[in-house]
Amino acid sequence: MVRFVVIVFALAGPAGGADVPIPEAWSYSGAMKEVAANFNGRPGVVLHIGDSITYANPYGQWARSGKGQTPADKAVLRWMHTNTADDRDGWYLARADHPDGGRSFTACGGLRLDELLAGGKQKMPSLEALLDRYRPQAVVLLIGTNDASARRKAEAFKADFEKAVRLMTARGIVPVVSTVPPHVSQPVAATAINEVIQGVARDQKLPLIEFEREILARRPTDWNGTLLRKNDVHPSAEVSGVKPGSEPTAENLKTSGYLLRGWLSVRKVGEVKARVFD
Repeated sequence: MVRFVVIVFALAGPAGGADVPIPEAWSYSGAMKEVAANFNGRPGVVLHIGDSITYANPYGQWARSGKGQTPADKAVLRWMHTNTADDRDGWYLARADHPDGGRSFTACGGLRLDELLAGGKQKMPSLEALLDRYRPQAVVLLIGTNDASARRKAEAFKADFEKAVRLMTARGIVPVVSTVPPHVSQPVAATAINEVIQGVARDQKLPLIEFEREILARRPTDWNGTLLRKNDVHPSAEVSGVKPGSEPTAENLKTSGYLLRGWLSVRKVGEVKARVFD
């Protein structure tokens, strides 16, 4: 009975206006401090790596110029080199169109995790090459939607996900991993992918953005066409006048999917900075 109450509170809290992401059921601070002790890269560089959900101008809109940023938000965004629009600015690297087409510098439309590890899709560098090129202090990784679309086996995805995490932690880089949003046409496969992401995060004590749970906490039954575009796997941008750069009120965070995702990433990176790097 006690366990049931705790789970309901965690799910209901954000929908009621809580100003922090859904917390992990574990502490990541100690494990990630051990990882960060081996960091020898560029302070404040935070890459956003993934597929078209990351290769999207609306994703970083709240970070760049959003309304309702607190002093703490603004401080962590300055630390992340936001709006420098160079190779220190992970928001820029995620959204800027690459000359090869179909991708930015750190994200690519249609990308699966095995393709990220191998490199080559739209001439996209491998994950290892990205880490060595930009030498980030942290990475926000959201990948798996296209793996679900392709109905990849959970076992294969898990092996790839564990490899991706090892590539980061071996370099002293803190992985901030995210679950994928609900999948309108492959719900079972997406659930399996998310169970892998959650399991690896739990086992390795990683910071986790529960993107799927954040969506379902706000829109348990009507996320299709609200926080996600209708019959699509991508978050929504402007809905009913709420934009990705709007103030992150409780109502707005249940209206624009990209506002929700951008806000979650800023808050989670701020949390990681406070608990691990500072």
